[in-house]
Amino acid sequence: MKSFAKKAAAALFGAGLILGAAPAFAGEWRLDRARCSDVREDWRDARESRRDERYDYSRRDVREDRYDRRESRRDRAVTVCPRAAFYYQPDRYERRRGDWRAPRLRLSYDRELRRHYRNYDGVRIYVRA
Repeated sequence: MKSFAKKAAAALFGAGLILGAAPAFAGEWRLDRARCSDVREDWRDARESRRDERYDYSRRDVREDRYDRRESRRDRAVTVCPRAAFYYQPDRYERRRGDWRAPRLRLSYDRELRRHYRNYDGVRIYVRA
């Protein structure tokens, strides 16, 4: 019986540590796609490619479309946005209190490209200072 009480006390203590270490805010950082020129450029390229592929079907045009698709894939592989393109969206409790301040934008570092980044919707967005 004593061992069960000790285990239960240890489990409650561990749960208290984990819940106590949780951040005080519950909002999140979001990406404003309109403020990121790289995302806007990719969108315009995709729109132009769709329009171009729709009309001309000559052999030369098919080859050009293939090169355009390859370039578009290469452009979408690395997305670089300014830090100002990220904004903090507070949760409803923070908005109701009215005294919230946005926490610091946490970034990771890519040693290979030597750039800071943030994962957003499963995509690595590199941040330009």
